[in-house]
Amino acid sequence: MNELVEFNKLEKFEELNVDSSVLYRCDSNDLEHHASLFNGIELESIQLSPGAFESSVIFAVVDRISIHVSKSMQAIEQCLKVDADKFLFCICLCEACEETVFGVQGAGAWVYVLPPGGEAIAPTPTQCPLLLMTVECEALLENENLVPEVGNWFKRLKQDGEFVKSRRLAGRIQDDALMTLQSAKGIPPANETKTARIIHQAMISSITAGFSLEWLERGGFAVIHRTPALDRFLKARNLLAARDFYQGSEGNHALSKLGSKRSVEQAFSEHVNMGPRSYARIVRLHNARRKLREERYFDESIGNIAAQEGFWDWSRFTAYYSKHFGELPSATRRKAMSRN
Repeated sequence: MNELVEFNKLEKFEELNVDSSVLYRCDSNDLEHHASLFNGIELESIQLSPGAFESSVIFAVVDRISIHVSKSMQAIEQCLKVDADKFLFCICLCEACEETVFGVQGAGAWVYVLPPGGEAIAPTPTQCPLLLMTVECEALLENENLVPEVGNWFKRLKQDGEFVKSRRLAGRIQDDALMTLQSAKGIPPANETKTARIIHQAMISSITAGFSLEWLERGGFAVIHRTPALDRFLKARNLLAARDFYQGSEGNHALSKLGSKRSVEQAFSEHVNMGPRSYARIVRLHNARRKLREERYFDESIGNIAAQEGFWDWSRFTAYYSKHFGELPSATRRKAMSRN
């Protein structure tokens, strides 16, 4: 197994050429900056576990394909939206992970595919290394290795995508993607365009051949169907993310329509490792943090911003905020103002 699967401080990529237009490594202590590093994907993330945010991302933009390997020291929930001209492929690199990843179990045994313009909610545990690849539609669908049945399957994907259950397919694409990153590291500047095209063609062929062989052997794909618990969590999440459901009887009444109190709590515990009330508080903390970072709110007092998000007790808001983000609300604003 490639050593990158361990993702232990990314030893193989400690000394990257920052002037390269092909391969990059970025360590980030900012959630929004982390989300901006993924080419072809619009990301909006929520930090689920407490502590100052830390992440590492290795990414290569090679002709018509982009490959990203990422790991965060905090559990995060990622709202993914794929560009209209690309497919997204996601694989969990941690085979031994027993937690729920992207809303399903069996990490390391599936490939998650999102179609162009597709959207998904993707909860990811602490220190869970992920491989995410975006591929231009035309490059994928017109590749000669793609059998027509698989091409039609790609074209018919639902907007929330599909999980293909195959440890062999996941392993093959994972190994080839990590080898592609290794190859991209060694591209000489003089041969960058030509070599990048060769690497891109090889990776596209790996994806299309892998899916085609899987289809031909099985006569189709074994897919992982979403559980009632995941469906319940996603519906409850949308309710709690709405401004009208901060807490209290109104929010509880809305959640009660999704099932028993116990079933709703279990759905949250399984997917984000907390109850709905704690999750709602984290959403409100993030709403406050975004306002503290936005220039149009710089003249608004921190107390008023906290109250707008349902935190009426200043000292309690400060305590919640500091514990979750590892800094005071005033520090968040001060850093945002220094950047403007």
